[in-house]
Amino acid sequence: MTGQPPPDERTPGRVRDRDVVVLLTGVVVGVLAANLLSAAVPGLDQVLAGAPVLVLLLLGATALVLVRALRRPGS
Repeated sequence: MTGQPPPDERTPGRVRDRDVVVLLTGVVVGVLAANLLSAAVPGLDQVLAGAPVLVLLLLGATALVLVRALRRPGS
């Protein structure tokens, strides 16, 4: 008995290695799926090449993180 919570208990706000691995795996699968989709649909690769898709996705993700951080109670 060390006075610490058991390892399977989740502490709110604490990121675990498994969470990071699952998130990054999802990102990789999403990128690969988008790549396959753009290769399968004629002309879609040219549309994606000309549009700032990555910049728009990063801006959207940043806005989402900021909104969640500002709405979190106790912050």
